[in-house]
Amino acid sequence: MKTIRKVLTAAMIAVSAGTMVGMAPTSVIAAESAAGVNQAISDVKKAITEAIAISNEGTDADALLDKISEAKQYYKEITGDAYGASIQRLSGRLRQARGMTKRGDFTGAGEKLEEALEIANSLPPA
Repeated sequence: MKTIRKVLTAAMIAVSAGTMVGMAPTSVIAAESAAGVNQAISDVKKAITEAIAISNEGTDADALLDKISEAKQYYKEITGDAYGASIQRLSGRLRQARGMTKRGDFTGAGEKLEEALEIANSLPPA
């Protein structure tokens, strides 16, 4: 019985990991160089800008949540001590925008996304 449980648990973990990898955007790759960090910053700005456009329409919560998640994936690739505090503030604004979107507050989400874009625009190039 314990062996079966271990095998099933291992199989479920493998399937979950495979699913998560398959769902991740293919353009998100570890930013191990200055060029990679700069690309991640650019991608964050683009995703947030697109999220703002979706929030202004105020009709598609799922698309907005997807775009916020995409921005979160990109900011995770920005590495370096110079970005620590700014990334934390950016993360907080995206989290707030996500919560507001889930509550149907597209205007509030748009405001938080505008703040997130200001933070992203203040990130210095690597």
